[in-house]
Formats: sequence, structure tokens, C-alpha cells
Amino acid sequence: MTVRATLLQTRVRGLLLLGAGAAPISLLAAPLQAQTVTVSPIANISFPTKFSLREGTLRVSQKVGFRLGARMTLRFTDRFDVTNTVTYSPGSATLHGAGERIELMSGSHSLAGSAAARYWLRPPGGPLAWELHTGVGMVFRGQPSHMDLFESSTLNAVLGTAVRYQVGRLVSFTVKAQQRLLRVRFGEQDGGNSRPLRMAFGVGLPILERLR
Repeated sequence: MTVRATLLQTRVRGLLLLGAGAAPISLLAAPLQAQTVTVSPIANISFPTKFSLREGTLRVSQKVGFRLGARMTLRFTDRFDVTNTVTYSPGSATLHGAGERIELMSGSHSLAGSAAARYWLRPPGGPLAWELHTGVGMVFRGQPSHMDLFESSTLNAVLGTAVRYQVGRLVSFTVKAQQRLLRVRFGEQDGGNSRPLRMAFGVGLPILERLR
């Protein structure tokens, strides 16, 4: 269920800075209209599959994860919105296979909170949509899953962009690039993913998104 509310009209004049080092986007041209607040629940089950080739051996990993939470979106115009998200994951299970060897591993449970700003260069509604986003998030994680949730945490700040192309009402394709601006770790943690730039490609079904 989605909850919507409308706030009083306000006027915002100034500059919006989309991340460190990004060029400011002026909002002086026109006052912002009445904002719209949308609160939506989150309940996702993911099944990411990874293939890799190491030392001539094909390695396959299948991960199963679940997370739930809520997202609040404050929309100022059809081009600019701010999102706050809180999610919790009770853990995950990953099945690794390499040759004749199969290994099952459990992941840690985690609590995450984030705040992000998004500006649409081409707003949704047409076949092509293009947005810029920046945000900051904190993740609390227990490693392994039976340990204290607040044993370790990570603070991240990112700047990115995403382009989405929709083919009729059947399918959509999304390409996303995200650059990490800052990472601060607290507590004892392993090395983790050190790649500052991440690229992702996704395929979506618009008919399912309209049913949410």
C-alpha cells in the first residue's frame, strides 16, 4: 500500500549540488510547487547469479536474499525528488560451485539507511528517461549472521547516473553507473568490494511495476 500526502506550497531558491565536484544546478528559474510525499513498503527477494572463470575453471555462485523496509519520497517537481530509505535483511545464503566442488555459505544480517537526491535530465513518461543522483548511506552489519548487528558499520557517499529505455509496455532496459565518493568503515570488517566505480545493467517489466 502506498501512502501519499501533500505539503504546503513553499518557495525554494538557491543551488542544488549533485555530489562533491558536480556542477551546481540552479533552481532560481521558477519556485518549487507544492511537494508530494509518497511512503511505500519494500519487500524484495533477490536471486543474483554470478559466473566467473578462474584458472581455467568455471565458477558459478547463486545467492538468495530477502530484505524489507520502507521508502519515503519527497517530490518537488517532475524533475527533482529526495528519497529516504530504511531496510533490514535477515541474511542471505550463497551456493558456490567450481568443478565438482559445491559450497554453501551464509551471509550476515544488515540494517541500512540512506538519503538520496535525484534530478531527471529526461523525466519518466517517454521511451527514454535519464537521471543524475547522489546520496549517502549507512549500513550496520553482523558478521556472521548470529553476531551483533551493530558490530560493524560502513558509511558511503555516491554520485551516479542511470539511463532507462522502455520498449512499448512490454520491457525496459536500464544502464546504471555509480561512482563512490567516500567510504568510512567502523569495527572489524573484511576487505569487501574495493571498486570505486560500478556499472549495472537491468531488464524490467513495466506491467509488474504498475501493479506495485
